Amino acid sequence: MPEALQRSLDSRAHLLLRLARLLLEAGADSEDTRRSIEAISNRWAMTAQLIIGSERLLLMLGDGDAYQVRVGHGMGALGVDVGRLSSLEVLVHGLNTGACGTSDADKRLDDLERRPPTYPEWMTVMAVGGSAAALARLFGADAYVVGAALGAGVLNALMRRALPKLGMLPVGVAAVTAAASAATAIAPLHYLGVNPSMAAVAAGMVLVPGVPLINGLRDVFHGHAAMGVARLANGAMIVMAIATGLAAASVMWQLDLPDVMQQGSVSIPWDFLFAGMAALGFAISFNAPSRAIAGIAACGALAHGLRTVAVSLGGDLTTGTAVGSFAAGILAVLLARSMRLPWTAFAFPGVVALVPGSYAFRGMIGALGVMRAGASASFDLVAATLASVTAAGVLTVAIAAGLLMVEGLRDSR
Repeated sequence: MPEALQRSLDSRAHLLLRLARLLLEAGADSEDTRRSIEAISNRWAMTAQLIIGSERLLLMLGDGDAYQVRVGHGMGALGVDVGRLSSLEVLVHGLNTGACGTSDADKRLDDLERRPPTYPEWMTVMAVGGSAAALARLFGADAYVVGAALGAGVLNALMRRALPKLGMLPVGVAAVTAAASAATAIAPLHYLGVNPSMAAVAAGMVLVPGVPLINGLRDVFHGHAAMGVARLANGAMIVMAIATGLAAASVMWQLDLPDVMQQGSVSIPWDFLFAGMAALGFAISFNAPSRAIAGIAACGALAHGLRTVAVSLGGDLTTGTAVGSFAAGILAVLLARSMRLPWTAFAFPGVVALVPGSYAFRGMIGALGVMRAGASASFDLVAATLASVTAAGVLTVAIAAGLLMVEGLRDSR
């Protein structure tokens, strides 16, 4: 192989692997990432095959006469960073149109990895607290419980930043943070004689890895089983860790969470308002571009509000969840076109409030109760546990299905 061609393949393969890794780490799903990489290689008159594994990426790149096979660096945490994802999508567009060259793209990726978060830490901390408070109100909590949820959410955000610096693994961070924030929410309400369960649940809800769970289902549906199963397994472990933390806090304060974690309700106008407030908090914590904040809040209000409307009209929760997710996805596509941002930048923070964390927690805590009781576990406890776990799975699938329908309509145009 000529030396010049070898250098060209090396540099371009390195760029594509790095770009794919950063896209996945920022919250892109596997199919969108594959399409982006192959579109760029086609623009270069080359052929690319990207194999997405759960730990590393494999890329074969060639121009018909010579091929280069490279293995990428190990991937980091597959979370969500809407701001970074938006910047990466702009870079993908630049490479596709020829407006950005290989060397320039590498420099932009360097700058992107060094770029600090869009929002100051205090604002992000308060946003998480605000999301917890808004979720508690959506559950039908009163002012005392909403205030406790706000404080627990603030502690939640502070601990999520501090514990990883001590070398704690994500699962451990989730468990310890859930236990501490739930105990913080329960303590003052316990002495006031107020039921603190909704505050504890809301504190756990802001920890739920909603985007990785949704992306995991999207990956499985698109045929990327390795990455999809890895994301789902990681998300399930985090949910189990949160449930364990909540269970520890409930044991400490002798609170029976499985029996009291029933979702309340607010009037439909207030539902739209508080759902929008929760989405706004998630948008800031997901590092969304400032110009997208209002649109994300609108998507969140529409998703949760329409689900509430559907249920109030006699529909079941699963159908309402799918309808709300689909409607938020349509609005996200329209907003994305007008602002030149990826539609998932609006959709993901918008549908997170739909993620059935309360059902998952109830199911996991119920399972711990069954384990402790053994053969003497009551039929009611076993049935309630199975129902909660099933509901959590079905509702999560409904969210993904709603977004996938939007994606199918978008791709068919």
